[in-house]
Amino acid sequence: MSHHPKADLTSAEIAALWSTYQSDSLAICVFEYFIAKNTDPDAETILLSALKTSEQHIDFISSLFKEERIPIPVGFSKEKDVYRDAPAIYGDTFFLMYLRQMAKVGMITYSGAVSLTVRTDILDFFQHALQFSSELYSRSTQASKEKGILVRPPYIDYPEKVEFIKEKSYLSSSLNPFVHRRPLNAIEISHLFLNTETNLLGSMIATSFAQMAQSKEVRKFMTRTQEIAQKHLNIFSDALINNDMQAPMSWDTNVKASTEPAFSDKLMMFHTTLISNAGIGNYGTAAAASMRADLASNYFRLILEVAELGKSGADIMIENGWLEEPPQSADRKKLAEDK
Repeated sequence: MSHHPKADLTSAEIAALWSTYQSDSLAICVFEYFIAKNTDPDAETILLSALKTSEQHIDFISSLFKEERIPIPVGFSKEKDVYRDAPAIYGDTFFLMYLRQMAKVGMITYSGAVSLTVRTDILDFFQHALQFSSELYSRSTQASKEKGILVRPPYIDYPEKVEFIKEKSYLSSSLNPFVHRRPLNAIEISHLFLNTETNLLGSMIATSFAQMAQSKEVRKFMTRTQEIAQKHLNIFSDALINNDMQAPMSWDTNVKASTEPAFSDKLMMFHTTLISNAGIGNYGTAAAASMRADLASNYFRLILEVAELGKSGADIMIENGWLEEPPQSADRKKLAEDK
C-alpha cells in the first residue's frame, strides 16, 4: 500500500483549530475556578469531565501546530488569567446552567467546523468534540432536571389537523403594537425562549464581571453589556407573556456580592465577546425562522446593537494588547511594494 503524506491544513481547518484553542484555553481557566468553588458532587463530575476534555483539545492542537510549524496561540493560562483563591461569586446551580448553555454553543461551533473540515485527523477531532458537546448537554440537562432547576420551553396544545396558511398577513403581522397580532407559532416560541434563556445567563455573567473587573473601562463595558442583555431579555419575555406563555425565571440571585476578581480582565472581555458572537448567531437564525414581521424586525435591530457593543469591546482589547490576530492570508500587494 502506497503512503500518502497528509495534505496541508486548509484555511477553514486552521481557523477552526485556532478558535478552538482560544475557547478551550479560556474554558480550562473557568472550569478550574468553578471546580474550586463548587460543592455539588453531581456538578463536580461533569465539570471535571469538561476540564479534562478541554485539556485534551489543547494538547492535540498544540502538538498539531508544532508539527505543522504553525505558531501556538497565547490564549489563556491558569497562571495569569484565573485566581482560584478568590471568594465564590456564583451559587452551585449556576455551574449546571453555564454548562448547558456552553454545550449548546459547542454543538453549533463544532458542527460548523465538521462541515468545513476535509483532512481525516482534523475531521475525527471535531467529530469527537461535537459528540462530547452533545453528551455534555445531555448530562447537564439531566442533572438540572433531577435538581428541579431546569426550565422547559413553553407547552402548546397539540394541533388537531394539518393547516395551510391562507392569508399573506400571516407573514407580515403589523408592526403597530396596538393592532392585533396572530398567535406565535411553535418555531417562533422556541427561538424566543432560547434567546430569553441565553440573555438570562449573559446578564448574570456580565453582572459578575462588572463586580470583579479591575479596570474602570472594563467595568463600564460590563455594566453596559448587562443593561443590553436585560433589555433584550425583557423584549423576548414580553413577546412570550403577551402570547400567554411563561418566560424563564431569573437566575440573578445566584451572583454573590464579592468584588474580588476571579478572572483577569483579558479573560472576562474575551468571554463576553464569545457570548455576544453566539448571541448574534442565535438572533440571525431566529430572524430567518420567524414569520411574524415584528419579531424579525426586532432580531435585526438587536443584532446591530450587539454588533456595536462587540466593536467597543474589541477596541478595549486592542488598546490593552489582549486581542490576538487570527492567522491570515498573505498581503500580496504589500509583499510586492516591500520588494
